[in-house]
Amino acid sequence: MWYGRKSELIGGGWRGRNSLEHEKEWRGWVLGTEGRGLLRCRAVLCFTEGRRSALHQKRCERCVARRCLLARLSPGPSVHHVVPMATTAKEEMARFWEKNTKSSRPLSPHISIYKWSLPMAMSITHRGTGVALSLGVSLFSLAALLLPEQFPHYVAVVKSLSLSPALIYSAKFALVFPLSYHTWNGIRHLVWDMGKGFKLSQVEQSGVVVLILTLLSSAAIAAM
Repeated sequence: MWYGRKSELIGGGWRGRNSLEHEKEWRGWVLGTEGRGLLRCRAVLCFTEGRRSALHQKRCERCVARRCLLARLSPGPSVHHVVPMATTAKEEMARFWEKNTKSSRPLSPHISIYKWSLPMAMSITHRGTGVALSLGVSLFSLAALLLPEQFPHYVAVVKSLSLSPALIYSAKFALVFPLSYHTWNGIRHLVWDMGKGFKLSQVEQSGVVVLILTLLSSAAIAAM
């Protein structure tokens, strides 16, 4: 953007509005911002009202354009100390881990720094039983699709192995325990969803109730 006194750019050349006999000097400031800072280029154009050739005008304009381009491309004295305004998330994470590695800071959160409590253990167990149930149902479905015989045939095969009753009871208890625990603890979560039982004492009591119901129901189903 050009600022000058009573001068304008028309048809690619400069034409003054005042007819002066002597040589006039026109000074303008060209301001440009390229993200790295404010660059300032001072352009001095000297025109004579009398004998101005088109070649002289073109040379002046070319000189001004060259100086402005150099001012835009060359870094100023303050650009060398400019900090990058934005970095990627990958670079930030790399700096974070490099700093932690050099300072030998302990990782947090970490399992070894926590004191285990009943709600904490039950929360982890709830997720573990959910994964176990998902895998069990998936494997049972694949077996029902891929195995050639029906389910009663494989039950008869297990009975023919003459396994001890204690081993069979333990296997049945291990199979039914994830289902019982996940069911009773899921009911506990539903009670929490209704906004009840959030006091610390109530959380401890409900956890104990869930464990007792899980053991009793698992033992009863395994005895069938």
